[in-house]
Amino acid sequence: MFNPSLFKTRLFSAAASTIILSAGMGGVNAETPAPGGEVAFNIDAPMLGDALRAFGAQSGTPILFSESLVVGRAAPGLNGTFAPADALDRLLQGSGLEAVKGQGQAVIIRKRTDAPEPVVPPARPPREEAPAETLPDSSRAKADPGTLRIDTVTVTGTSLRGIAPESSPLQIYSREDILGSGVTTTEQFIRTLPQNFGGGSTEFTSQGLPTDGNSQRNSTYGSGANLRGLGSGATLTLLNGNRVAPTSTIGDFVDLSMIPVSALERIDVLSDGASSIYGGDAVAGVINLVLRDDFDGAETGLRYGAVTDGDMEEVRFSQTLGKNWAGGNIIGTYEYMDRDALGLSDRPDIAAPTLLNGGPINVIDAFDLLPQQTRHSLVLSGRQALGDRLEIASTALYSDRKVESSSVGIANTTSVAKSWIESESLSATFSADYMLRPDWSLTLDGTYSRIRNDNVQQIILPAVATPSEAKTESSLWSVGLLARGDLFALPGGTIHAALGGQFRREDFALRQVGMSPLRDGTRDISAVFAELLIPLVGTENRIPGIDRLELNLSGRIDDYSDFGSTANPKAGLLWVPVDRLKLRGSYSTSFAPPTLGQSGANDRAVGVLPYDFIRNILAIPLPDPSLAGVNYMITIGTAPDLEPETSTTYTAGFDYELMRGRQSLTLSGSYYDIRFEDRLGVTPVPGNLNANYAPGFAFADPGLFPEGTVIFFPSEAQIAAVIDSLSRPVIFAGGATALENIGFINNVSLTRNLASTETSGLDLQVSYETDTDAGHLSASLNGNYILDFVQRASDTTPAVETLNTLYYPVDLQMRGQVALARGNLTSSLFLNHVDSYATDKTAAASRIDSWTTVDLSLSWAFEPSTPGWLSGSALSLSVTNLFDKMPPRTPPLTGFTITGFDPANASPLGRFVALELRKTF
Repeated sequence: MFNPSLFKTRLFSAAASTIILSAGMGGVNAETPAPGGEVAFNIDAPMLGDALRAFGAQSGTPILFSESLVVGRAAPGLNGTFAPADALDRLLQGSGLEAVKGQGQAVIIRKRTDAPEPVVPPARPPREEAPAETLPDSSRAKADPGTLRIDTVTVTGTSLRGIAPESSPLQIYSREDILGSGVTTTEQFIRTLPQNFGGGSTEFTSQGLPTDGNSQRNSTYGSGANLRGLGSGATLTLLNGNRVAPTSTIGDFVDLSMIPVSALERIDVLSDGASSIYGGDAVAGVINLVLRDDFDGAETGLRYGAVTDGDMEEVRFSQTLGKNWAGGNIIGTYEYMDRDALGLSDRPDIAAPTLLNGGPINVIDAFDLLPQQTRHSLVLSGRQALGDRLEIASTALYSDRKVESSSVGIANTTSVAKSWIESESLSATFSADYMLRPDWSLTLDGTYSRIRNDNVQQIILPAVATPSEAKTESSLWSVGLLARGDLFALPGGTIHAALGGQFRREDFALRQVGMSPLRDGTRDISAVFAELLIPLVGTENRIPGIDRLELNLSGRIDDYSDFGSTANPKAGLLWVPVDRLKLRGSYSTSFAPPTLGQSGANDRAVGVLPYDFIRNILAIPLPDPSLAGVNYMITIGTAPDLEPETSTTYTAGFDYELMRGRQSLTLSGSYYDIRFEDRLGVTPVPGNLNANYAPGFAFADPGLFPEGTVIFFPSEAQIAAVIDSLSRPVIFAGGATALENIGFINNVSLTRNLASTETSGLDLQVSYETDTDAGHLSASLNGNYILDFVQRASDTTPAVETLNTLYYPVDLQMRGQVALARGNLTSSLFLNHVDSYATDKTAAASRIDSWTTVDLSLSWAFEPSTPGWLSGSALSLSVTNLFDKMPPRTPPLTGFTITGFDPANASPLGRFVALELRKTF
């Protein structure tokens, strides 16, 4: 009989043994790095694109290049030990291409700028004398080598081709970074980034967070990016630079769980406002998921993982097939992922006492901390050159995800609800690039994307109830035209320009089966936009103290069919005072109308409870004798007549790179300041307490909240107006049985336009690399320190500081890495830290401990000459939360399916061990 526990034990033992034995062979393996910073290379790919990717994998260097630039180009074989720069020289020799140091650790492949014909490079100077920014020798390029120029690649954050937004903070994570982190899914990788807040819409809680009214509409168990903690709707998530249909019951975020990690080439994170480029919702930044679009051959991947304490297991299988030919290529990737649920019974230490001890049923056995998920995904991508001037390309992604989860009922903690969710998404893009002349191109592109969710919920304990079913469908299509190229030359260089227009239609529908539609809306958006890069000072006219000075200007005018027109500019300045040091700054604005699921939403609901019932649970003192024994109404949902959100963003920062012999150091720091006006959210309560404390504050000081937030002793007409606005029957709880003796109406939890949300903070990235006799050693640190996070309900109400409180961002988050590559073995150790904080801002607040965890990743690459089926394979072992550190204890909130931990700042997963095998044919 099959024994899962025994199987896991033997598998992990085998994995550990394989890695240890592989490590033990490192001392005698011929591929051990030689002294002098050299790395062992074994590259036999006949085509340049595959050879460059192999170089990136074997040297640990992120490589960026346009597929149209390398397609059809042959590559020489490369076997032996070389300095990485010399190895890249050999691969590019005779190709007419060169390598340039990009942002962070990236290397950019571009056309050579100094000679139209291929030449053999001269002898390379000693390593210590090599210029820091260029990988090939310094005779290769007359342009400033510190400038990031990518020829035909479009980088996230700009419409210009061949230009990176150096005046804005941009982080590029390569395929090696993603796979080497030990994550299984795309959303898990995004969650590791300190700039991303783990709150908002996530799979940890389908009921959302009490501090985020929008996240409470995520009944799909999807996960969205949430840069700066401003909500999932304030981060624009792109797929290959194109928009994706949003999900949830209000359509406010892109579901990362539908994107297969096996198909990713890289992830770009722009932590700056970009509404002038992409549209109004790029407030906190942009995350661009770039899919693999070029591969020749076949690659099979199999990953198995499980928690070491509990029954949750996970399997991921992927298959990639690709073919290149002169002028084109096609690639397809299929991924299957299946994960068991993580039950509260596996983590009793964070279970609420009421779940452990009370009730006629054993609720803990039916409470899922993470749902069971199964997903199938398929990606197809292809491109073809039609002559010398025209190239067409197309990409399609299809995903189907099924989720099953159990949770505690909202009104009754002795009841258990079951949810079955099926999500189906499709995104397809088409583009045609035409070279008008060597320095100008015209691009026509079209996008279609949709996602459908079917959510069935049923009470299964203590008595089976009739299931309810809700269906959502969100879709968009767009068509755009973009011209870009060079205008004219200034003493500092050539002005680069882009000019374009776009039309987009968005549709959203939410239906409760058996009821009238809760929302069915359509929006048309027309836009024109332009961008300029103006080099004021460059190589030819630089002066002491100003090596480079560039101004990046962009602007966009959007016309919304339901909210009118808006114009949003962005200005960025780059100043290079001395070699290797860049100073940058930016200013931008945004305008984002409510989502289609919010605008005109018919989702308001009301609960009626005895005030004494909730006071006794939360130990709230009686504000006044007149409120003793009364019932009260608390509203949830969306207020009518919502207004657009607007914001202003400032950033300032620096980038510094230094190379000395075998050592290289990169430092990047950024300051950001974001003021979000009219942000949609729930009304903040002083001390960051929950909504039930609001009546007490309002009775003592009515000026603490906007007018109408808490209505004491409402009239029959006021009560009737609330009831008439509802889309669902009134919910009675806590002993209330009728709509009578209403002492007040509490509207704190109603989503509405708040006056402002302001946040500012600092980002710091440090990376260090050196070649040692033991191998290539690298270390990095990525940290985010938030200076303030303040909300204000109206211009006349006091500010509420929410930083370092439960379910809100914590001021300090860091992720560090130390890695050693020796021969075929690569080992990485990650350190993750979330600082301590408190439940609220009151004197009686409980302290929540800091949380520090360690991750481990080991990988062994087998040589093509290895006999048997392991030839050309890579075996990886990853351990997340190596020391099985449980999240800090917090008060439970069963009404939001939250037990004794903070899902915004911690994870209940515990130690998770995974073994992955990838084989290339």
